[in-house]
Amino acid sequence: MKKDMIFFSTEGKGLTSTSANHIANLAKEMVRETEASLEGLTFYSTSVALIGNDSVNTLREGDTSETLGKIKAQLHTIAKANSLIAWLREAIKAKERLLKEVDDLTLNDFMKLQGIKKPDMPTRGTALTEDEYYASLSVDERNRFYSLEALASVLGKAVHPAGVIANAREQLNERLKNPKTIEGKGRDALLFFYTPTVKTSQVDEVYFAVQKEFREVQASLNAIKYDCLKAVKESEIEVQTKYADDYAKYQAEITRIQNEMSTYEKKRTREIGSFKIRIPDSLVDIYERVAHLGKN
Repeated sequence: MKKDMIFFSTEGKGLTSTSANHIANLAKEMVRETEASLEGLTFYSTSVALIGNDSVNTLREGDTSETLGKIKAQLHTIAKANSLIAWLREAIKAKERLLKEVDDLTLNDFMKLQGIKKPDMPTRGTALTEDEYYASLSVDERNRFYSLEALASVLGKAVHPAGVIANAREQLNERLKNPKTIEGKGRDALLFFYTPTVKTSQVDEVYFAVQKEFREVQASLNAIKYDCLKAVKESEIEVQTKYADDYAKYQAEITRIQNEMSTYEKKRTREIGSFKIRIPDSLVDIYERVAHLGKN
């Protein structure tokens, strides 16, 4: 705090905190002794005598005009000594505040003090999404993707065990095994005959051709989806790598500033520790009197 610097000499002359505390204690003792002498002031003498006896004994001599003449000076001494004590105590506290200010210094405080621009915390970028990937395709590429999806869906359903071709093929094979069936009983019984309209080889040919086309279409579709997943993954890796690099640079810059701050704190602490407490001109006389007491 700049206001606290008033207590310290800019020329390196003055008292250390330890010496200032010692002088303050001596001054306090001086005040105590002076106040004690003033409290005992008596401006009359006290004598005693036995009744019927002319012999008078003096018990206490009253203070003289000489003592009376010193009272004002003693009061001023007390006042000056108290002023010295107040000055030294506040100076010691000021030094402690300056040291605490260094101890409580935050990184933000240091950067502001030194005019250092605070490094920007890196932010993680946004990776490519599947929707964004497909949106980046050309009209023909995107239409091909939708067309393959639609064709794969239709062909897949057709050759699925419950699909139209697979189901019709299975029924044909069943009717070849059982070319006729009877429904009902007695005179109401009906006999049904089943006659193939195409050869099983023809059905098998279509079935396997559709199945083969489905696999080819699915493979082409999977290739597009793979390219999409690959692009998304590469984007995620790129975003993560950039963020890691940016964060490493940010952390390195923070560490550099922290090291600067540590150096500053050590230097500032030594500097404050070397501050000497000055004695104002008006307190030099009382200071020298108190200091002289410490030498006796």
